[in-house]
Amino acid sequence: MLARVGQLALVTVDTVMTGRYAAEELAAYALAQALFMTLMLLGMGLLTGTVVLVAQADGAGRRAECGTIWRTALADALFLGAAGALLLLPGRTIFLALGQEPGLAAAAGSTLRMLAIGLPGLLAFQVTSFLLEGIRRPHLPLLVMAGGNLANLALNAVLIEGRLGLPALGADGAALATSLVRIGMAVALALAAIRLPVARSYGLTGPSVPVPRLRRRLVALGISVAASQGLESTAFNLLIVMAGWLGATALAGFQILLNLTALVYMLTIGVATATAVRVGGAVGRGDLAEAARAAGTGLGAGLLATGLAVSLLLFAREPVLGAYTADPAVHALALPVVLLLPPALLLDCAQGVLGGALRGGSDVRLPALLYLLAFWGVQLPAAYLLALPAGLGVAGLVLGILFGCAAATLLLGGRLLLLLRAGRLAPA
Repeated sequence: MLARVGQLALVTVDTVMTGRYAAEELAAYALAQALFMTLMLLGMGLLTGTVVLVAQADGAGRRAECGTIWRTALADALFLGAAGALLLLPGRTIFLALGQEPGLAAAAGSTLRMLAIGLPGLLAFQVTSFLLEGIRRPHLPLLVMAGGNLANLALNAVLIEGRLGLPALGADGAALATSLVRIGMAVALALAAIRLPVARSYGLTGPSVPVPRLRRRLVALGISVAASQGLESTAFNLLIVMAGWLGATALAGFQILLNLTALVYMLTIGVATATAVRVGGAVGRGDLAEAARAAGTGLGAGLLATGLAVSLLLFAREPVLGAYTADPAVHALALPVVLLLPPALLLDCAQGVLGGALRGGSDVRLPALLYLLAFWGVQLPAAYLLALPAGLGVAGLVLGILFGCAAATLLLGGRLLLLLRAGRLAPA
């Protein structure tokens, strides 16, 4: 959970420091981050099979296979990161096609190019994190992430406002700082992994151990998870496009709310990953009763963590929003809408952990279709109708999130119960 919060803390610090610098810079950063996050989550989804296969191999006592899985996934991460970065280069053209005004499209396109530099490093760091979490060594990604956040804070202070003789880069500076930090974290975590005392027993050093159909298994798991995460993230990021149709103030305000949502959801991703590891280990041992207990425990832990975070957010909503922006109009727009976040965040947590439990049991294909139904069939139409024709604006966008997460929770929860009762969770 802490490692996932640290991942988004990079974006949160960028959002806060850019928002304090200028509202128009925050709007540009919001648009760039929306498109970047879509490709980032697609890449992470394609690589999620790493943690599932590592956990299952470890649970089955085949430790030496873990290093081969890691090295294969690491090569895939670097390739996907480079390909994704190239796709992000014509950002201005993409934003114009999405109906954004030319000045904002140009600024966001420039920021997007700076974010693209760090995509290979981000995915490489995530693959090594998956490895270490799969073998139950989650403290190393957390330590590296903590150092990365400190470095990002320092670089932002220099690059956003222009210090030490450098020009003020605004949103571009925040994006460049984060990209450099992500590359550094990828290198640092890989070096830390191969220096572990158990590195040789897990196959992290020395010759590779043959793993039958490895890349095919990684791709089979990854494509379905990427489809699920891509459908979800694209649906959320299209809400940012809708917010842009409402104006720069609405876009800046919605970016703050969405960043708060994503920050709390990082707790869910941490619990969901732990749940996938526990369920995957139990499935690898053929113990479906333990798999069911792991899924239930994960759901309870996720809801507890999210509930505590939501309570803190409600209690401190005014100073929290004040930290994000000095613009009175943006603050006034976001303040009442924060009250709609708690039920949406709790439902978002439930669907996220249920999805993790299904991934641990190698069930990824049908959930992708369920995500399509929930987020594209429910969330997007509801958000559009409530925000624009009904005139609720940003509040309508948040209500759309609530309805989409409710649908996903019901669909994924029903799927998990069906598989557990039928005893159909199995290794990949």
